[in-house]
Amino acid sequence: MPCAGRYRMGACWARSVNSSPSRPEPGFRHSKKKNGVFEKYSSLNEMVMNRREMTGYLYILVGTTLWGVSSVVAKSLFNSGLPPAQLVLVRLTLSTLVLSAILLFSDRRRLIISRRDLPYFLVLGFIGVAGVQFTYYFTISKINVGPGVLVQYLAPIWITLYAFFFQREPATRWKVFSLLLAVLGCYLVMGGYQVDLFRLNRVGLVSGIISSLFFAFYSLYGEKGLKRYDPWTIILYGFGFGALFYWIVASPLTVLTANYSLNVWLAFLYIAIFSTLIPFGFYFKGIERVRATRASIASTWEPVVAGLTAYLALGEGLYPLQVAGGIAVVVAVILLQIGKEKAAPSSPMKIRRKEPVTTKDEPACR
Repeated sequence: MPCAGRYRMGACWARSVNSSPSRPEPGFRHSKKKNGVFEKYSSLNEMVMNRREMTGYLYILVGTTLWGVSSVVAKSLFNSGLPPAQLVLVRLTLSTLVLSAILLFSDRRRLIISRRDLPYFLVLGFIGVAGVQFTYYFTISKINVGPGVLVQYLAPIWITLYAFFFQREPATRWKVFSLLLAVLGCYLVMGGYQVDLFRLNRVGLVSGIISSLFFAFYSLYGEKGLKRYDPWTIILYGFGFGALFYWIVASPLTVLTANYSLNVWLAFLYIAIFSTLIPFGFYFKGIERVRATRASIASTWEPVVAGLTAYLALGEGLYPLQVAGGIAVVVAVILLQIGKEKAAPSSPMKIRRKEPVTTKDEPACR
C-alpha cells in the first residue's frame, strides 16, 4: 500500500524493515519469544484497542441518554399541535447551521468533501436522515412514546442480520445473546407486556417498523462513509441534504409565518442541539470505534433513559419488571465488551487511519 510524503517516510521504512520474515511486525505475538518485547507490543495494542472501544461505548451511552430525555420534549410539542414534518425541518436546519458555524471557526478541513462523494451524501441525507427523522416523530405523534421507541428498536436486529449475511461479520454467541437480552430489556422497560399491539394506531405501528428499517439503513450507510470521513463531516452533510429535502417538501415559510412563541423556539433550539446534533454526532463517533452492529445494540440504552425521564418528569409509574429490563440492557452492553470476535471486520476509524494521504506537492512513496 502506498504512503505519502515526508510525514509517512518513517512508516514506509518501518514497513520495509518489518516485512522481513526474520522480524515480525509490532503488535503481533512472537511464538519463540514469550514475555519479551513482542509480548509487550501486543499488550500495548490490545490496551489501546480496549480504550478506543470503551470510548466508543461511552459516546453511544451519552448520545442515547440525550435521545431518551428529548423524546418527552418532542411529544409535548406534538400535543400542542405541531406537525412532525415542521419539527424535522427546524431541527435539521438549525443543527446544520450550528455545526457549520462551529466547524468554520474550529476546523475547516472537516467542511471539505470530494465531489465524487456527493451522491453518497445525497442518499444519506434524502433517504437515511430524512426518512429516520420523519418516521420516528410521526410514530410518536400517533402512539405513545414507549411503544414508539420500542418498535423502532427492532433496528439492531435488522443491522445484525445484514452484517451477518452481507458483510460477513461473525455472529458470536456473546453478540447474539447481548442482542436478545437488549431487545428483551427494551420490551420490559417500555412496558411492552402491557401494550396490546392490535389496539395501537395501525398507521403509527407501521410507521414505527418503517422507522426501524430507516434507522438500520442510516447506521449501516453511515458506517460506510465513516471509513473515509470524520463523523462531524458525515453529520454536517447528511443533515444538510436532509434539511434540503424538507425545504422542498415543506417550505420554511410555513414555520417562519406560524408565529410560534419564544418557549416553542427554545424547545426547537434544545431539540436541534441536544436531541439532534450532539447525540447523532456521538452515535457516529461510537460507530467509528465499535462498528454499527455493536453500536446499535448499545443504543438500546435510550428506552431505559426515556422510561426514567417519564418517571421523574411526568410522574409515570416505574415497576419492578421495568427496572429488571433496564438492568438487562446494562448487562447486554457489558457483555458486548467482554465478548470479542477472533476475526471481525476492522472499525471505520481503523480503516480510515490506514488510508494513505497524498497531495499534489508530495509524491507517494512505495
